Amino acid sequence: MCPILAVMMGLRFLIFVVALALAVPAAAQDQSGPPGTWFPVEALNTGLGPLPDDMSIRTPQGAVESFLDAIADDRPEDAAHVLDLSEIPPDAQAARGAELATKFAVVLKRRAILSYSALLERPDALDAAQSSSAALAGEPRRSLLIGILEKGDSEAAIRLNRIRPGDGDPVWVFSRRTVSQIPALYALYGPSRFEQALPNWLVQKTILGTRVFETIGLPITLILAGFAGRITFLLFRSLARRASGYWSRTALRAIRWPSILIVTTTVVLVAALKIFTVSGTVASILTPVTLIGYVVAVMLFAMTLLDTALDRIVTFDADNLADPDNSTVRAQATLMTGARRVLMVGGVLIGTGIVLASANVFRSLGFSLLASAGAVTLIVGFAAQHILGNILASLQISLNRSARIGDQIIFEGQFCTVERIHFTYVQLKKWNANRLVVPVSYFLSDTFESWSLVDASMICSAEITLAQRADIDALRDRFMTICKEDEFVTDRSGCTVVILSQDAFGIVARFQFPVDDPNQTWATECRVREAILTAAQALEEETGNPVLPQGSLDDMDGAPGASVSAG
Repeated sequence: MCPILAVMMGLRFLIFVVALALAVPAAAQDQSGPPGTWFPVEALNTGLGPLPDDMSIRTPQGAVESFLDAIADDRPEDAAHVLDLSEIPPDAQAARGAELATKFAVVLKRRAILSYSALLERPDALDAAQSSSAALAGEPRRSLLIGILEKGDSEAAIRLNRIRPGDGDPVWVFSRRTVSQIPALYALYGPSRFEQALPNWLVQKTILGTRVFETIGLPITLILAGFAGRITFLLFRSLARRASGYWSRTALRAIRWPSILIVTTTVVLVAALKIFTVSGTVASILTPVTLIGYVVAVMLFAMTLLDTALDRIVTFDADNLADPDNSTVRAQATLMTGARRVLMVGGVLIGTGIVLASANVFRSLGFSLLASAGAVTLIVGFAAQHILGNILASLQISLNRSARIGDQIIFEGQFCTVERIHFTYVQLKKWNANRLVVPVSYFLSDTFESWSLVDASMICSAEITLAQRADIDALRDRFMTICKEDEFVTDRSGCTVVILSQDAFGIVARFQFPVDDPNQTWATECRVREAILTAAQALEEETGNPVLPQGSLDDMDGAPGASVSAG
């Protein structure tokens, strides 16, 4: 047993030695990663001294934190170790590196909002929490984009690169391209002449994180913007009062509010972003806000011109459109309003795209638009589903023209004229000149009776109870005469009298007559009913025979089936 035991122990020792030999290179590889996970260079920042012990640039997060800590401790010569100074001669790297580090720190504090989600505490920058569907899932990286700044007509990327100098360990530093753009970025975002002239106490930080002059200057900027907008409004009002021609008044009305928006936005842009050069947090808010102001101004100008053109093409006066002869005009007016809504929605979508594309809002704040699009869409869609449903319903009305501007309808038992079809509601004008505001989705889901959809002519009627022995033929002749004399009863051949029923109270007759104008149906019906009653009374006096019932409910007392006394 002893020899066998010795052999087994020897095998175990051999396996342990082999495993140990393989583990040492693997551990070294874990620290540095494979060759494709860094940029190889012969040397890095040889003109600088050794890296201070309190600085660590082996990971992206450590590099950025070390840079900011060194700047905060007023050690720009140490912060220069986090810059790739390969394009600077070694003998000038110490002085030039400290200068560039100071300027770069100013740019970062003023305008950059770094994406700390991209700064991982791993030498290989591998994001273990990344989705498996991502393009770089499970892959080490040697370059990280942590921010973007505008540089004139182009963009400047703030990028960290992983560099391995010679046989040393790989380190993370700001890339040579980023370092080469520091002077241009500092010229754009560094202290302005106005700021350089300020006393030292005005550029100190406050408890809010902003500098003193920013805290004072922002309210002043808003006041100046409001004052400039007010002056612009008064100027256009004065010009509008002096204008006499149609086109001059139209032009002033079209550019008044866009001009006010442009003036106030420009004041904010120049004062806050050019004179005061506010910090990155404030600038990230003001930049898209000012851009939104310009986009809204352009949209207002375009919509005003569109409304003016539509007013010249077709009338939108509900009273004029209610004319039975204007059926084609009603369809055109409804189609035009639908086209206006489509253009407005398209303008809003285009304007939103311009703002997001130009301001880089999501990239500046470190959000991924593509990653969050699904969640944002669900949230916005759920919150605005009623509004979006009404907008789509209004477009549906414009397309199928089930209700046109100027149509007369009976909605929930009330006679109304369709006066306006807005984005989210339909404005109905009631017979007493009051307005009924109905959500578009509810208007479409409910049943309404249209008096103007196909043919404006209607059959009006007046139901009157007559005496049991009334002379129907004589009253019919009087009714025909009434219809002939009324100007709104157009087709006399359509006038007729029919007996609907008969009971103990008398005979129920319906007097029918056509009216072509829906605006006159109710008034004509009341007028004809009054004329029939007057004719019935005159016929009674002439013949002595009853035409209208003469009894009351008291006459019904007695035996069942007793009829009302005719007098």
